[in-house]
Amino acid sequence: MRFPLLITLIIFATTLQAQQNRYPAANSKLITIQKDFFGDANYKRYSKEGDLQQEGELSEQRLKIAAVIPLYTNKQFSVTTALSYTRSNLRYYHKEASGLFQKSKFNTDDFDAALSGMYRTTLFNKPMINTATVVLGSSNFFNPKKMTGLLSSSLVLKANATTLTTIGIAINLDGSGLIPFFPLFSYWHKLSNSQWELDMVLPQRVMLRRPGVFNGWLSTGIELTNNSFFIKQEAEMQYRKGNYEWNSNDINASLAYERFLGKKILVGLKGGYKSSLTTRLLKVNDKIDNYKSRTKISAPFFNVNMGFVIK
Repeated sequence: MRFPLLITLIIFATTLQAQQNRYPAANSKLITIQKDFFGDANYKRYSKEGDLQQEGELSEQRLKIAAVIPLYTNKQFSVTTALSYTRSNLRYYHKEASGLFQKSKFNTDDFDAALSGMYRTTLFNKPMINTATVVLGSSNFFNPKKMTGLLSSSLVLKANATTLTTIGIAINLDGSGLIPFFPLFSYWHKLSNSQWELDMVLPQRVMLRRPGVFNGWLSTGIELTNNSFFIKQEAEMQYRKGNYEWNSNDINASLAYERFLGKKILVGLKGGYKSSLTTRLLKVNDKIDNYKSRTKISAPFFNVNMGFVIK
């Protein structure tokens, strides 16, 4: 379930609202389409006990289509919904006992839906933003697999034309999440006597961005990402009882370029290297440490993306 993708999109929309609606997408529908290409990567898959289960070479392509739709907004309260479809195509060669490699492939289709409410108030005479989000994941719209959520609260410490600083805390209600709660810190700053901007949203990303490059934005940095998909069977095609998911936490180092085509279409290219922190097969809603198997997959990647702003 692409929980962080949905949360990122919702936080993107609501943060724009918090920044005094300085961007036209703040009260608009936002639709994004992204195609990811991951290069060949060697892998070894181990059981929880450390036994080698499989080794080989893996490559992946992934299509993501997502939409964020504001449902209701007033001065203090807003409600936003998000929908996401992800198609993953994996191809791999796994080594058999004979020493020969067998080619295999499988595809997955996952649908996620989220509903997020945001309440704006003040604390110590500073703006405070509180959010509650519920996320439903499924292999199709008629076969729900998992329900989870996120609670967060952020205090705006400073907001002007060159600096935006917030601190807060988030509680992850996903039982299979890597950590149950974590501090939040964001810092956007336009560097003095420079065209570069520093954009940090911890623990998610640290980016440097420069506007005005070929009428667009050039950015580089690192991001913590999460991707998962539901699965009914192991890689050896052995059926299991119950619902399982592959859950991967990765660090991406990248270089990206974005620009507007007209006023409502944003296109982008991004390339870099993905380093896996944890990639595990676990039963839906089980704790992250109660996994069936694990691996680490690192590979170069490239993606093309397009965003639409619809009033």
